[in-house]
Amino acid sequence: MEARQSFLGKLFSWQGEVDRGFYLVAGLVLFGVKWNIDRLVGQHFFSVSWMPYSYLMPGMDLPTALKDKQGLLLALGVTALPFIYLGVVLTVKRLRSLGLPRFLVGLFFVPFINLLFFAVLSVLPAKAREGEADAGAEEVPPPNMLGYVVPRNPAAGFFFAAFAAVLPSFLLLWLCIYLFKEYGWGVFVGLPFVVGMLSALLTGVHQKSHLGMCIGVASFASFLLGGLCFTLAMEGLICLAMAMPLAILMSILGGVVAYFIQAAYHASRVPPTILLSLLLLMGLEKVEDYQPVTFPVTSTMEIDAPPEVVWRHVVSFHELPPVEDWLFKAGLAYPLRAEIKGTGVGAVRHCVFSTGPFVEPITVWDEPHHLRFSVTQMPEPMQEWTFYQHVHPPHLDDYFQTTQGEFRLERLPDGRTRLHGTTWYHNDLWPAHYWKWWSDHLIHRIHMRVLKHVKQLAGNDTGGK
Repeated sequence: MEARQSFLGKLFSWQGEVDRGFYLVAGLVLFGVKWNIDRLVGQHFFSVSWMPYSYLMPGMDLPTALKDKQGLLLALGVTALPFIYLGVVLTVKRLRSLGLPRFLVGLFFVPFINLLFFAVLSVLPAKAREGEADAGAEEVPPPNMLGYVVPRNPAAGFFFAAFAAVLPSFLLLWLCIYLFKEYGWGVFVGLPFVVGMLSALLTGVHQKSHLGMCIGVASFASFLLGGLCFTLAMEGLICLAMAMPLAILMSILGGVVAYFIQAAYHASRVPPTILLSLLLLMGLEKVEDYQPVTFPVTSTMEIDAPPEVVWRHVVSFHELPPVEDWLFKAGLAYPLRAEIKGTGVGAVRHCVFSTGPFVEPITVWDEPHHLRFSVTQMPEPMQEWTFYQHVHPPHLDDYFQTTQGEFRLERLPDGRTRLHGTTWYHNDLWPAHYWKWWSDHLIHRIHMRVLKHVKQLAGNDTGGK
């Protein structure tokens, strides 16, 4: 009875501590129980097959995937509540045993990072008790080989830590992109977090680094990794610029976590664990065949011409003026002209971009109100700006796909028209909603180049009225 109470106390009580073995086993068991509950509920009540990796990785957009099964979503939410409670309780007590601040439990709710954090907490030993850690509070004993490799000079240690964290991380990045062929949470969230964490931990091998140092080296290491990708022709400037805000944020988060860990003298125990965990999670991303998320983007322009005039410039238009937008000059594909063969449904429209033509069979022809077309062929979305002649990273193939588009012409008073241009696209880059912010903005820039041109052409036809 006493043993049972002790076990239940470890599991449910907010008081006390838990060791790494109990934390690891309890976490894995709770995950297994949770999965089996959801599997049985999904199979018997909603005819949905449920695999562990279906929610192990956050790439699966559950609301989208289960949009017609709100009951299952509700069931998943309800069954998750007790497991969230137990997970938070165990993590708080594990942090207490390590002497780490309890607010780090917030990482339990950060997608993907929570998995890496779980791995780290599962291997770190308990903090040395009072009396064991009094001597040499500022000086950290050299941990195995790292103590002989990492320079003691702070400036030299700073650069060494950054490069030492970047090199294995670059290898992981290469494996994920070219072997796993994945641009997911591992690349854009997990890897920057690991880079920041490892670099900050290495600066604390000989002496505890202050918070500013940890954040500084983490940010520098993230920029260094991006520069290495650019220099070795793995990525171009535009994509790196879009990825950097998220990467820097995750690197700083990793640096902050490392600050608290290295302050508890565990710097040498984390690197192998976190690298192996990240590699495993990247592999699991490949196992799960995520369905791309579809997003629409709509742009609007009011034109001083009736729909009958605007329509003919929507269906096709001659050469657009030279680009002035710096994004287009930097390599983003931009429209040049639009041509059409035939009229009505079944006609084929070609919207020629700087990188090649879009092939657009007409699916709706409601002159002069509504033109809709599918996209059966599209060119590269950009020509990456690099020092090299041409760089073609894998994400330019199939990760971003336009599926259809349309123009709607709304008649306004005084012979005017409100023109709506909409593009639907698939995004297979994760986190999907982070990349949506960028892609929506870029598509809007493309839309406005076309809509402004149509406005000018229609205005010329009506004498500028």
